[in-house]
Amino acid sequence: RAYALIKELMNQSLESDLETTLRFEGELQDIAINTADHREGVSAFLEKRHPHYQGN
Repeated sequence: RAYALIKELMNQSLESDLETTLRFEGELQDIAINTADHREGVSAFLEKRHPHYQGN
């Protein structure tokens, strides 16, 4: 999912001004930070283990 969000942001940034791109980036970060994979990444870091991402 993260790669799809990055690709979407990159494509959008080619057609928009900086302010619009930064606003869109913030919206995508809100999406990414609320995923199970994000929670898994943070948990794995705190527990000093490798993350087990599920793609969601």
